[in-house]
Amino acid sequence: MSREYVYTFRVICASEDKKPDLARVEEMIDLSMQDLVYDDNFIAALDEDQSVTIQVTANFGQQTG
Repeated sequence: MSREYVYTFRVICASEDKKPDLARVEEMIDLSMQDLVYDDNFIAALDEDQSVTIQVTANFGQQTG
């Protein structure tokens, strides 16, 4: 049996009239998360000895708080 933890974070930008490259932003977040799963301190904090994966999912268009 596996354990799963879901975290949510927001990226908030001050200006409104811009055209972001959201695919690139998602790619960069994904790469950062991949680095995290190779961090021994992260793995130790999860008390994991087999494997850890992280999935980045964009929630564009969904209502925010």
